[in-house]
Amino acid sequence: MNRDVWKEVEKENFAVKFIPHEKIKDYIACYRVIYNGREIYPPAALHLGIPRGEIWLSDAFKEYASYILFHEIQEIKHRAEGYGVDEAHHLALKDEERKFQDDEKWKKMKREINICTYETLLSTPGIGKVLAEKIMENRPYDSMEDLKKVEGIGKKRYAELRRNFWCILEKR
Repeated sequence: MNRDVWKEVEKENFAVKFIPHEKIKDYIACYRVIYNGREIYPPAALHLGIPRGEIWLSDAFKEYASYILFHEIQEIKHRAEGYGVDEAHHLALKDEERKFQDDEKWKKMKREINICTYETLLSTPGIGKVLAEKIMENRPYDSMEDLKKVEGIGKKRYAELRRNFWCILEKR
């Protein structure tokens, strides 16, 4: 577990709330905080109704909270540096990769179908750019079976996706 991130959350006086997955499944995590005297939040925070000072995490991902929280904190820092929402998100993904690249639990989390990256999908045999985009556009998935509804995923591609990815809700 990454204790440093929890210490940072405490230092910044952020409240971490585990929210029912159904409410936050389109985002997995989101925040609305005051950082360096500035309110920082993505548009989704207003849509979700997140109060100031809170970081929301899906309760389905509680086992991976330290990794997700690390990402959110890095994203907040990048936003404070002046980066936009998407750019800050991508920079936070790179920060994660540097910090956790040798961590097996993090690697497993990154194979969850709802949070895997475009690049990870592309590295899967039989998945090209168009199909990777379709998979990402159709998120969230409640089960791996939901992938069968994506145009272009037949038995062979589904079997390959099933070998390489997993869905957190199937575990519950």
